[in-house]
Amino acid sequence: MKIAITGATGYIGKHLTSFLETSGHFIVPLPRFLFSESMADTLVHKLMACDVVINLAGASIQNRWSSDYKKELISSRVQLTRRLVRAFQTMDHPPRLLISTSAVGYYPLTGVSDEYTTVRGSGFLSDLCVAWEEEAQHCPASMRLAVIRLGVVLSPDGGAMKQMLRPIRLGRFAVRFGDGKQPFTWISMLDLCRAISFIINHQSVCGTINMVAPQRVTQGEFTRVLAQIHGVWATIPIPAALLQLALGEQATLLTTGAVV
Repeated sequence: MKIAITGATGYIGKHLTSFLETSGHFIVPLPRFLFSESMADTLVHKLMACDVVINLAGASIQNRWSSDYKKELISSRVQLTRRLVRAFQTMDHPPRLLISTSAVGYYPLTGVSDEYTTVRGSGFLSDLCVAWEEEAQHCPASMRLAVIRLGVVLSPDGGAMKQMLRPIRLGRFAVRFGDGKQPFTWISMLDLCRAISFIINHQSVCGTINMVAPQRVTQGEFTRVLAQIHGVWATIPIPAALLQLALGEQATLLTTGAVV
């Protein structure tokens, strides 16, 4: 198939591109400059003859959430998805499938959530996910839509795992955030790529899909196992108050979590 990908040069995009190309698909990267108003016709031209579009674009959530950076997080997700959907709406024959990213930050921090949970969480991250998903919902009725809510995507060569391994490799100690009791909802990069391939190849799969490992684990438990695997027995706790002081609102990414 011919598959267009936004965010193709990002952490997930590079892995997914390699995985899908190995599976015999042809990848069309959609760089961010194509989503300016002046490039609308070029974007439509790029999308022509594509069977699938995978929308991964978004500025890193791991940078400090200043007021300006929050605007960047919104623009790189919500506004980009809006322009992507507008391009579909102008096409006589839009792609058959849109896979659009979201996150488990959509869900509340209490209880257990699955794809049928209708209660959303509160705070900036939940608001961002809701707005992001709403834009994707406006794609043409002829298109199959899958909204994938991702847990923390783990691969040793980047993202959260790379940061978690840094103190282990450099200082021979692991780091626990807060009391470590907060849920840690994750998925491996390989399972993510396989899951996306499954959606592409199975016409009946649509709607909201949680891409998370089935096991329930806390951040403290995950850190402890990671330390044991690497032969490290010292774990240093970083108090939630210190994380709040250093990171502001973004500290909630480390000190809270939803069971999904």
